[in-house]
Amino acid sequence: MIDDFIAPSQSAKQIEAKALAWRDALDVPNDWAPDVVRIVEIRLSKIFPAFTLIVRPDTDMGDAEAYTEFNPPLIAVRESVYRLARRHDGRARMTFAHELGHLVMHPGATKLRIESGNKTASNIKIYESAEWQARKFAAFFLLPRHIVVQFASARELSENCNVSFQAAEIRFQEVGHIQARPAACVEQLANALAIRLDQNPTTK
Repeated sequence: MIDDFIAPSQSAKQIEAKALAWRDALDVPNDWAPDVVRIVEIRLSKIFPAFTLIVRPDTDMGDAEAYTEFNPPLIAVRESVYRLARRHDGRARMTFAHELGHLVMHPGATKLRIESGNKTASNIKIYESAEWQARKFAAFFLLPRHIVVQFASARELSENCNVSFQAAEIRFQEVGHIQARPAACVEQLANALAIRLDQNPTTK
């Protein structure tokens, strides 16, 4: 099933900046696992007074896990996904972040997130894909770089940030293993001191 539409082009860097800005606006800039249900259910209404979160019975949602509308602004989510997100399920939390991405980046269009995963038509350029943009926003919002680099493995990242291992592994591969090396002069001195200590051990 193709379920995508063309949105104004945005680079990953631009989307990352927006995700970080929304973390700041929602007062969760450094939270490892921001409470996305509380954010969508309570905090968004302070920014968008007309906004509502609607939890619908699964039978009313068809294949959709959630969708976003703008007139009036709302996010509708199936009851089972809502309950899972309340229990910190990684995929359900990603669904909430995904819809938040649509809400803040794609005003004016109805967007569904379906169980089998939304697909992009081959004629839509990647940076103009609303689905790609929402996926990137969700990843940057739940797993921003400054959080990812605090963990030593994708497993540790997944467990502490309440995201799926797959999502954690992708972000960890992107940024988690990248650590700045010390300047060459610092590294050379450290190595020289280590060699000297090995050659001249001291005892007390």
